Amino acid sequence: MDWNFVVLDTDARQRYICDYLPGKKQSVAWKSDCEEEVCIEWLKAADCIILPTPVAKLGKYQELEEMLKANLIKCKMVFGGVVTPKWESWCSERNILCYDLMREETVAQKNAAITAEATVAEILQNSLYSISGQKIVVTGYGRCGRTVANLLAAMGAKVTVLARGACDRKRAKADGHNAVDFSYAAEEAYGTRTFVNTVPARVITGALIGEMHPKTLVVDIASAPGGCDLEAAKECDIKVVQALGLPARYTTKSSAKVFADAICSKMLPHFIREEEHAWTFQIIL
Repeated sequence: MDWNFVVLDTDARQRYICDYLPGKKQSVAWKSDCEEEVCIEWLKAADCIILPTPVAKLGKYQELEEMLKANLIKCKMVFGGVVTPKWESWCSERNILCYDLMREETVAQKNAAITAEATVAEILQNSLYSISGQKIVVTGYGRCGRTVANLLAAMGAKVTVLARGACDRKRAKADGHNAVDFSYAAEEAYGTRTFVNTVPARVITGALIGEMHPKTLVVDIASAPGGCDLEAAKECDIKVVQALGLPARYTTKSSAKVFADAICSKMLPHFIREEEHAWTFQIIL
């Protein structure tokens, strides 16, 4: 059985996903001279569509989103990252399989590793200090927080983890880091020149920012709205880097392959790959 893919190209990662999918490739730029006729033709032929990560990006293209839903008449599978309830409901009503790539464990693990590498890149680009020998505070000890902390420690940083949960603090200590509750955050600001936030809630508060050294860097990798009081940081002249969507900006080929591998693994039970007949259509937004 031959399958046709449609990939919505919103960033470099989405673009490179096409390289790892089966079939002959063809692309068109949305809003080019013939885009509507071509896009409708492709959508009607699509067995599978790969939406952006996050899927909420489609909110910028309301006309296209309406076109998708009106013309995906053959579609059997929808993939995307952080799939919105609206899309999940739409797929459910039509018996279309809907997969949120960011909920796949293998994707999440590999994504965390790429995010950690990219976080290091953000620190090196924006900090005045070397990672080796530096005290760095990581807020939160979920998958990304743990991966970031371990990578920084491997590079010679003296990592302190701020975490609410006793289990998270225990795990951080077992990994070789100092770990304390957020009630000690202001105290931990002393001697720290870099904070990495992974918590999508206001944990880098104005009170904490007020205790920071003027040359402190805050790298906030948490999903929107982030975890830093930006107004307080501006008032105290503390540099904040809002580093969202790092895997879509760094090592984009590797990031794309993580997604493509997950997509193909989900599809294996449903089709036999015959690349000479399948198509991957790319709509560049």
